[in-house]
Amino acid sequence: MWRLLLPFGLLALLSAMVIWLADNPGTVTVFWRGYEIRTSFVTGLFAISFTTFVVLLGYRLFATFVKSPAGFSSFLAARKRRKGYEALSRGLVAIAAGDAREGTVYAAQARKLLDEPAMTLLLAAQAAQLNGDAKGASDLFEEMRGHSETEFLGLRGLYVQADREGDKAAARSYAEKAFHLRPKTRWAAEAAFSRQAADSDFAAATETLDKMLLAKLVTRDVARRRRAVLLTAEAMALSAIEGSAERARTLASEAAELEPQFAPSVALAARLLASDGQTRKAARIIERAWAGAPHPMLADAYLTLDETEGAFDRLRRVKGLTARKPGAGESQIVLARAALAARDFETARSALEPLIADNPSQIVCELMAELEAGSSSLAIAKDAARAWLTRALHAPLDACWVAPGYQSDEWVAVVPDTGAFDALHWQVPRSRSGVRAALIPPEPVDPLTKEVPASASVPAKQDDVAEDEKNEVASEKAALHTILPERVVIAPDDPGPEGADTGELDGAGGDARRG
Repeated sequence: MWRLLLPFGLLALLSAMVIWLADNPGTVTVFWRGYEIRTSFVTGLFAISFTTFVVLLGYRLFATFVKSPAGFSSFLAARKRRKGYEALSRGLVAIAAGDAREGTVYAAQARKLLDEPAMTLLLAAQAAQLNGDAKGASDLFEEMRGHSETEFLGLRGLYVQADREGDKAAARSYAEKAFHLRPKTRWAAEAAFSRQAADSDFAAATETLDKMLLAKLVTRDVARRRRAVLLTAEAMALSAIEGSAERARTLASEAAELEPQFAPSVALAARLLASDGQTRKAARIIERAWAGAPHPMLADAYLTLDETEGAFDRLRRVKGLTARKPGAGESQIVLARAALAARDFETARSALEPLIADNPSQIVCELMAELEAGSSSLAIAKDAARAWLTRALHAPLDACWVAPGYQSDEWVAVVPDTGAFDALHWQVPRSRSGVRAALIPPEPVDPLTKEVPASASVPAKQDDVAEDEKNEVASEKAALHTILPERVVIAPDDPGPEGADTGELDGAGGDARRG
């Protein structure tokens, strides 16, 4: 309604003004240099308005003429920038779609039209990567380092390139430079830390970990765990160097204090303390860890703390250990191992019975074979032992240290193939075909053939089985050890119960080792 009334209102107002001027024409007189000019008021108003319009039009034309070169240049620059952004946008779409050819073409156009290295260099580098041009991509990332706004991005690209090519030294260098440039960036911190740890540069890795904690890139719990792993790895390295035992012992003990349930650090600390004569302290830290999380590494360390200890004394001590976590599978296994070494077959059988009730694992089957072979010299016992060995071939696998693409019976701080730090988990693998060899433990004693290696502390005894039976058992043994982990030998140092038949097959010569 108002849109219709407004034009009519304006028209009525103008008409009223025209009528008023017609009724009141008036006179305008101008005196200029002796001349007198007279005209009506309406004519004079029109002349003044026309003159003003002409002056303003002339000024506008003059200003446009003066500014035309700059305006033309601005027009060309805007057009060029628009085309550059169009090329950049199309290039990004092509790269995202996996079209390397179009991505390269648009990347070249964008670099030519735009003066924005952060985007154009990145697009060109991504196109080069998509084309498989590693050198071209590296050159572009290196060029990014020459610009302050793209330096960090260039380091990131160079790190990724070096990591893909397997150049670990270059990858570490780029990661450290990126971390120094932006210490609060998580990927740079993690990359620098993992590379330093993989190179066994424990001092640098510890310093990086402190900075990560200060920057709140890791929590205190994570930092404590990583520090314990670093200390354990350093202690392991030092323990192999002559004259560094004291330093290794200190580091391992510190790691065990930081993570009392971490089996590798506790087991290593216990071994080093025991080698220094601190057997009681070594036993205490294992017992403390066992109460929270029993582990085969702890069992192996506990069984070998005192080499001069008698088998029956060791069994009594192991009973105290298992009492801290009664009923646990590892408690039953370590008790059976100690009982077999002490020739206490009744205790060993009682310990293994709960484990054989429901699909026993390979180590349980092997221990049962040792038990059957050692408890009697009758042929039926030999058959039972051989049956358990055969059963072990198809028994569920025992746990080991597992990471993606890697499994081992030995713990390491950094996975060799991937460089992942603290990535191993103690779990049952899908298969043991890829298990890596342990640190060459002594050969196990076969429960049937009673073949003891020269390194064992017990002299070998002859078995009276027939030659063809020996060959059959040897073939079973070879097949068994293709899937079973190596075992730690605990040689009996007690003659056994009074009146024991010296002709019996001694099944205490070897016991299974897990992880």
